[in-house]
Amino acid sequence: MSSTVVIQESKPGYVSFKQVDGKSKLDDLWFMVGSRCNLSCKHCYVGSNPKNDSLQQITLAEVEPFLDEAKAFGVERIYFTGGEPFINTEMLDIIDSSLKRANVTVLTNATYPLRRLLKELPSYKERHGHSLSFRVSLDHYDGAKHDVIRGEGMFVLTVANVLSLAEMGFKPIITSTAVVYEDNSLGPDAIEQKFKDVFLEHGVAVEVKLLPYNLEMGTNLERIEMPSKHVLITESCMVKPGITAEMFQCHNGRTLEKIDGKMVVYPCPIIYNNANFEMGSTLSESFRDVLLTHKACFDFCYKSGGKCTN
Repeated sequence: MSSTVVIQESKPGYVSFKQVDGKSKLDDLWFMVGSRCNLSCKHCYVGSNPKNDSLQQITLAEVEPFLDEAKAFGVERIYFTGGEPFINTEMLDIIDSSLKRANVTVLTNATYPLRRLLKELPSYKERHGHSLSFRVSLDHYDGAKHDVIRGEGMFVLTVANVLSLAEMGFKPIITSTAVVYEDNSLGPDAIEQKFKDVFLEHGVAVEVKLLPYNLEMGTNLERIEMPSKHVLITESCMVKPGITAEMFQCHNGRTLEKIDGKMVVYPCPIIYNNANFEMGSTLSESFRDVLLTHKACFDFCYKSGGKCTN
């Protein structure tokens, strides 16, 4: 099998979709379950909170057609993010259905919405093994600094729930945004070890994923004092040596969002509720070139080398 990766000089600023043996190959399928969250974090790029329904809650009936379509395109990994996915009352049924098609990762704050479902999760481990994983967001290895962003008591609660997941046999991935670098003299390796030490104290080993950039969107745009200049990936960028389509999530993945009662395909989970980036109502019609004119295309993918996947 051969894979073709092209950023055409004749179409500067565009990323082509992955092709294997002349057919579109979908690696990663993302669902933004909704923008509602039990927390109101000061750095959330979606601006999620308990009342934010700009991205509506998806249902199992709405998800399943896309799961079937994704399987036909060889999907390997399915991700659920939000908002907080476990606010969705159908989330466990959605996960169960998704696990019949591919590996599943749920991005969660691992606070109260997850806590009330912990007793349900051992059966998923028994039936699906390591096909189900959790990415748990922590903003700092220092509990007090974490709670400044997320609210008092959230650090202790999250750590406790991660330990419960580990006890069930899951191997949570701890994810932290670049906010942890603020007023911090430590480098990435040392910071990663600090996060690991939080759980090693309890005899639990975790993976750590540090995101390289704080997206200047949502409530984080209000938090930061000096947003960077809006820079687009243009012809001069795209012809530089080493710039390939594989650098961008939109090359091999797509994202589903529910807006105004309709499921809409987007290039990636960083871009949301923006009609300029809607790519249709089915996966098949979305497998076309993406013009990288969103600020996050430059800041997160191009400049910072960020990856949404595990």
